[in-house]
Amino acid sequence: MSVQEQTETSNESAPGAAAVVAGTFSVIVLLAAVAYSVMANVVNWVAVDLLTYPVQGVAPFVVISGAILTIPILIPTALVSVQFLK
Repeated sequence: MSVQEQTETSNESAPGAAAVVAGTFSVIVLLAAVAYSVMANVVNWVAVDLLTYPVQGVAPFVVISGAILTIPILIPTALVSVQFLK
């Protein structure tokens, strides 16, 4: 009686690293864009409409907030991508 070892071949194609990173990045950027849009509208409503600050005085804070949003875009992209690739 002989025992034959069969190698497993998977017909399912595993997603490539680039696809996982691109998909994760796209979803997180979309969520961040929505968050930034909501934040910009709230800041505009409160600062410009309610408190009557000039737009030129509020604009730098909106731009800085957008720059700070790059951190929560990059870190979750890296963490989620690594988790999917394991």
